[in-house]
Amino acid sequence: MEMEYQDPRRRGKFIIVLGVLLAVAAGGAAFYLINQAQQNAGAAGIQKVPIVVATRVIPARKPVETDDVMVRDVPIDKTNEQGVISDPSKVIGRILAVSVLEGQMVTTNLLASAATGGQFSIIGPGETIGPGSENWRAVSITVPDDRAVGGLIEANATVDVFVTATVIVPQEQLDLGRFYTDKSTKLTYQNVLVLAKSSTFYVLKVSEPIAEEISHLQASGSAQFSLALRPEDDSRTVDASKLGETTNLIIQRYGLPVPQTYPTGKGGSSGPVPTPFPTASPRASRTPSPSAAP
Repeated sequence: MEMEYQDPRRRGKFIIVLGVLLAVAAGGAAFYLINQAQQNAGAAGIQKVPIVVATRVIPARKPVETDDVMVRDVPIDKTNEQGVISDPSKVIGRILAVSVLEGQMVTTNLLASAATGGQFSIIGPGETIGPGSENWRAVSITVPDDRAVGGLIEANATVDVFVTATVIVPQEQLDLGRFYTDKSTKLTYQNVLVLAKSSTFYVLKVSEPIAEEISHLQASGSAQFSLALRPEDDSRTVDASKLGETTNLIIQRYGLPVPQTYPTGKGGSSGPVPTPFPTASPRASRTPSPSAAP
């Protein structure tokens, strides 16, 4: 009986290869288990908490409404745990210092007002108070709708303020026959921010000296205010030194006819005809440029 010869070198190579495969498999299994353990440990360390977030874009200086916010479970860590709010009632009715985007967390540092209910912030986003900063104040004026763009002006708009005051001419000047007591209107304050509006009351952001002037004009009872709405991005300053209106100036500029009695009175037509007012060149009204085609 013949016995089959087996080369011991082939058997040794097989054992080596098998050992290498087992080592690779063991290493792979160990790496997988360690990686899974790390991920599970990391996931266990991330905490989700209920946080107030915006359901839509909320503009700055606009009171937060109920439908503007919702509560959502958000992963929280040391990078976003400061100033979180979990109760919507703490933000509803409050004013935001900056616009908040849809889905963004509403945190305490974004709130401009310290209380709810018609509040507003005098200091705008990015503004700071320092030794050289302007002394901003909020002051209110009463303007009927017919002198405030039909009452369509809202908070956050910028306006120009016209003052119409009664100019009282002294008697000695009246006797000279050149001047008479009447109202005079002029562009007085430009590019003024409307902080808030309630009915015909407009809260304006102005410097301390202008707040003093407005307070005096209102207290005097001889001045009225009118508002002109500015385009959103137009902050140019108009040269007001060339502006100012009285009834006589408008009659002269546009050549309004002088009223005459009709039918004629006892004097008939033999009386002296009043000298016409000198006519100035009318102010041209610019034609708006056509909008570009979309």
